[in-house]
This record gives sequence, structure tokens and C-alpha cells, in this order.
Amino acid sequence: MAEHPPLPPAVLTPAPRPSALPVEEREYQHFLRTPRARWWRGVLAILALVVAFALVSTALTAAVVVLDLATGRTTTEQLQSGPITVTPMIFLANNLSLALLTPLAMLLQWAFFGARPRWLSSVAGGFRWRWFGRAALVVVPVWLVYVAVSFLLSPEELSGALSEDAVLVLVVVLLTTPLQAAGEEYGARGLVARSAGSWFAGPRAALVVGGILANLLFMVAHAATDPWLQVYYFTFGAALSVLAWRTGGLEVPVLVHAVNNLFLLVPVALHGDLSGAFERGPGAGGPVMLLPTTVMLVMTVVLSRWAGRRQVQRRSAPGAARRPDRPVAEPDPGVAVGTPEGQAASTPER
Repeated sequence: MAEHPPLPPAVLTPAPRPSALPVEEREYQHFLRTPRARWWRGVLAILALVVAFALVSTALTAAVVVLDLATGRTTTEQLQSGPITVTPMIFLANNLSLALLTPLAMLLQWAFFGARPRWLSSVAGGFRWRWFGRAALVVVPVWLVYVAVSFLLSPEELSGALSEDAVLVLVVVLLTTPLQAAGEEYGARGLVARSAGSWFAGPRAALVVGGILANLLFMVAHAATDPWLQVYYFTFGAALSVLAWRTGGLEVPVLVHAVNNLFLLVPVALHGDLSGAFERGPGAGGPVMLLPTTVMLVMTVVLSRWAGRRQVQRRSAPGAARRPDRPVAEPDPGVAVGTPEGQAASTPER
């Protein structure tokens, strides 16, 4: 009987690694619900962000307190007697700590979920500067009027004379406040909300639970004990969560947050006491907080409807391009999933 030649050894092809990007259309808050998502990834990402921020903030604040002591801006008696006076350097340390939330959130999303940093900005895979600029044409004039009315209603917040550190504080405010606002958005409405959203199969549950968790942390982080301020901070954050959902990214939340903080802080920095800007104890708020709360709610509706009319991209499935029968190259943010390969989307606002 003729002998058959031995069969070649079987070649086992390893199964492709699950995609770190959504393979089905996902909205912003639900974007990390991917084939690679696991419940523990979101938990660890949130805890890592909180711990990293606490360490960075403590280190920077301690460094500038030592500097203020060395230069005579602060004395040991002042440190021992009560709350630390907010000097320009302490204000700078606070803003830089919050600004660092942006790279921290991006790197933690990459580390725990495998999604590259650019996917934290929007469902399009990058920060949409054209959309940001167009939204600024609406947001900036409205906030100018709102802030002017706010100071007319509470003129006691301005002393009427330039403060001793006016120029220094103004430079710090102008250079770092936009970065501080962006950091809070990338941290809270970005990584925290998305991490919590990855726990749920449904987009609405992701929006609600992610929004509640992110904005409770946002409210607590502001250390307000006045109930009016607590309601304001939570409502402010919730409105920004809705804007991220309705616009598919963090561009408008960053814009609104940065413009709000800039316009409120510049007059206080020039004429007032920085420590007063951080006074959030009982009695610091009041019915006057109904004005900014109402402005936020109205502008959330206006901007959401405007984004809808402009057909701003709200969802995407970039991981669909990584299927075995598709090219493995990461999709370009200028090409919308669902259009023929290489054909740029014509409808979404960029």
C-alpha cells in the first residue's frame, strides 16, 4: 500500500483583536462602548483621573506656596490662621492643574480603552476648529451681554480701582483660563462621562448616568456649600453634557466654559480680590444665580437646535473600517463612516 505524504502542520491564524473604536454608530457619550469595552476599564479610568489630578494639584500648589513664602507674598502666620489667600501664583497653579486634565484624560482613554487621544475631542476624530469658530460668533456676544448685566446687578464685586497685581493676574487669566476650562471639559464631560457611558448598551442610559456622575464630580470639585451655587454648578455641567451630546464633541462645551470664565474673571482680576472669586460658602449665592442658570439653559437649547440645522456630525462608527474585509488604516476625520471609501461626507458640519 502506497504511503501518503504527511500533511503539513495546520496554521492557526490568531483572531483579530477587538476594535478599540465603535463598530456601530455611536454618539459622543457612548463612544467608548466598543468591542473592547469592559466595565472595569471605565472604573479604573475614572479613579486614575481623580488620583492623578489630586497628585498634580497638590504638587503644584505646594510648590507655589513655598515660592510665595520665599518672596514674602504669604507668611507662615497666614497659612496657619485659616484659608490660604489666593495669590497670582496660587491662581496660576490652580489653572495649570486643571489644564493638565486635557492630556491626562486623553492618555487615560488611550491606556484603558485603546482609543487614541484625538478621539476624545469629537466623534469625528479631532477638534473641529471651523465649527468652534462659527459657534463663537453666537456665544461671545450673548456672554458679553449676560456678564455685563451680572455685574450691573452685583456691582459690589468690583472695587472700582485697579488691584495691585492687575497686570500680572490679567496675563495669567488670559493665558491659562481657556486651558483650565478645556481641561475640565476633557476630564468631566469627556473621560468621566464616556467611561461611565461605556457600561451601558443603550445610549440614553449612557447619557443620563454618565452625565449625572460627571456633573456630580464637577459640582463637588468646586467645593461649594451654598445650595444656590451647588444647583448652578450641576446645571452648568449638565447643560454642557447636553451640548456635547447634541454636537458630537467637546468644541462647544469648551467654548462656552472658556468664554464664561474669561468674561467673569477679567473684571474681578482687575478690580477685585481673587479670593472672593473662590468664595463659595453659605450665602455666597442666592436668587441672583437664576440669571446664569437661565442663560445656560436657553443657550443649550439654541445651540443644540442650531447644530441640528447645520447637520453637525453627532455620531460615527470608525471601527467599522477595521473589519477583516476592509482596509485597516484608521479612518480620516474628514471622511464620514457610511460614505463610499475616499468620498468625503457632504452633509456634516466640520
